[in-house]
Amino acid sequence: MPEGERDERAPSDPGARQPGAPPRSPEKRRLPVLQAGGDPPEEERPAWHWAPLSAFATFLVWLPLSVLTERVVRHFLDAADARGEPIAAAGVLLVGGHGLAFFAGALAAGVLVGRLGNKAGRREAAFGGVLAGALAWLIAATQGTPGGALVWALLFGIIALLGALAGALGASLGLRWRRRSSA
Repeated sequence: MPEGERDERAPSDPGARQPGAPPRSPEKRRLPVLQAGGDPPEEERPAWHWAPLSAFATFLVWLPLSVLTERVVRHFLDAADARGEPIAAAGVLLVGGHGLAFFAGALAAGVLVGRLGNKAGRREAAFGGVLAGALAWLIAATQGTPGGALVWALLFGIIALLGALAGALGASLGLRWRRRSSA
């Protein structure tokens, strides 16, 4: 619209110029269009990156399972105590339940690595299980729980072995799943 003329449209119309606003330019501004394939492809994540991701995923699955395990075990122990039965197997039940929960967490993390880790496989998933076990052992050892050096060394070996086995087994399942979906 030329500079001296008034805009006859109501101010609420979408094309109306607001009073005091600068005049619009007659040409439309166009945004540049990105061409497909203009960006270089992303680099693939190195295989070793999947080991700490596997350890994180192990904790992500294991901790809620551990809370659930604790509630179930406590329920059984309280019921046995209320009936006046001896609770001789309490430690075995508690440790076995938490060990099973950790195994399930490392297995799920191994499946994730095997399924989604392009270059990663059993080795990285097993190492992730060992990392998760080592971190869990370190947290437990620093809580001041009594036990001798031999007991703590044995616990470390058990949880590291459990994590490695579960991670490698999970990665095998994930790799099988990846092959089936790509075929």
